[in-house]
Amino acid sequence: MPKDPARLRNGDKEANMSMTRPMEERTAKEYWETRLSERWGLHGVGHISFGLPYNEWLYRVRKQVFLRQIQPLSWDFKALAVLDVGSGTGFWLDQWKSLGVRSITGLDITRIAAENLQETHPEARILELDISDPEAPQKISQKFDVISAFDVLFHIADKDKFDVAISNVAALLKPSGHFVFSDLLVHAQPTWTAQEVHRTLDTVTEVLAQQNLQIRRRVPMFVLMNSPFDASSRFLRYLWLLLMAPVRFLPALGSLYGAALYPLELLLTNLLTESPTTEMVICQKGNDFPTNR
Repeated sequence: MPKDPARLRNGDKEANMSMTRPMEERTAKEYWETRLSERWGLHGVGHISFGLPYNEWLYRVRKQVFLRQIQPLSWDFKALAVLDVGSGTGFWLDQWKSLGVRSITGLDITRIAAENLQETHPEARILELDISDPEAPQKISQKFDVISAFDVLFHIADKDKFDVAISNVAALLKPSGHFVFSDLLVHAQPTWTAQEVHRTLDTVTEVLAQQNLQIRRRVPMFVLMNSPFDASSRFLRYLWLLLMAPVRFLPALGSLYGAALYPLELLLTNLLTESPTTEMVICQKGNDFPTNR
């Protein structure tokens, strides 16, 4: 069974002590060790403000959008070696496993995730490693057909670390391999929160292109159910927060909100080409591919 994240063991004790320090003074590793120790589950790796029930619905949407985009591709899944970056509680490892890929490697910055994932996913190779570590390709020492990084890149706040992370992804991909990720690609000014940076679509596209990663497809991951940071109207952004306030104060309401919004969200993510919030992106390594923006 996975280790109890609430129990203070060695590094766990140090991680929880870090909560007494200001947010900006904590490293990303400390932050996530603490967060996952206190909230081991989808509400720990997902939208932290809205509790487990609503996050379960958010991950149902993620799963459907992912499968809708990935299953029709002409990939021989049984031949694929996949690296999942920021594996957290293992949701995306499960999705790749369901597609029957040949091998799965999970990567996470935290010890608590690496230990638990090694127990719950014995078929996978699990590594405790930061994708923005300049030595990551040497430490992993393997090439992959597909690399995924869902809801990970916007947590790399430092520009230099972000550039290194993308460089590492490119280095770890086989020729013509694919990079699949989700991010909030804003169209106006980049925005920041305590542990996130929302880069512009142009900025991310440029960094990808510098590493010969070309966007092949970009689609909404959410439309209504996640924070609309990229909405052109400030009123709409505040309206969303107002409408979601009951779930923030009474997380059990997330079950009702999720059930009501889920069918509409699946419809909108299928119909629309732009999203005011998180999008899913499929890139391919190479220079001669058309970009769908």
